[in-house]
Amino acid sequence: MKRHLYSFVLGALLIFAHSAAQAANSYLPTPDNPTEMQRKAAAAERRAAAREKVAAAKQVSKMKKLSVKTNRFAAKMQHVMFVVLGLEESKGVTSPRQLRRQLHGHQKQLKLHAKMQSRIRRSHTHD
Repeated sequence: MKRHLYSFVLGALLIFAHSAAQAANSYLPTPDNPTEMQRKAAAAERRAAAREKVAAAKQVSKMKKLSVKTNRFAAKMQHVMFVVLGLEESKGVTSPRQLRRQLHGHQKQLKLHAKMQSRIRRSHTHD
């Protein structure tokens, strides 16, 4: 009995689905309609223009990245030439100003460390 009921429900469902699909297809415009053809042509042109715009933007982005890389490489080569000619110092050589700044930072760190150790010693001796 259940088998007959399930087959009946399934058959009814298929019939209704088929009729609904046919009803949906009947609302589609015919391709012979000139206004529909114009609308489709205009939509195709818009899609083509959008694709061209995206391609142009990608090309511009690619050229910008390439020019940045080229400029960086040129700057590095120029620095190397100046170092070879003796007009600039190598980046491996630390300038006196930078050395003084590093020394000052190191001294401040040592001073802070000594102050902390002093506080710790004082707190342990007073207990």
